[in-house]
Amino acid sequence: MRHGSIPGARGRVRPLTLFGDAVLREPCEDVTDFGPGLAALVEDLFATMYAAQGVGLAANQIGVGLRVFVYDCPD
Repeated sequence: MRHGSIPGARGRVRPLTLFGDAVLREPCEDVTDFGPGLAALVEDLFATMYAAQGVGLAANQIGVGLRVFVYDCPD
């Protein structure tokens, strides 16, 4: 059971990166800033994942070269 707000409720749906895009072939960078920008990215990842009816999504799949991913693990 989720407590609190639904992940992605404040995020925006971003376009998915298509197969063949260079960002999908490049190594992603480590996350070093854990501030509001990362929180907004995570919200966008959840919003995009749910809009695509997915169960997981990595940042590079929306064109962001950071080592971040989200997934939905139902209770």
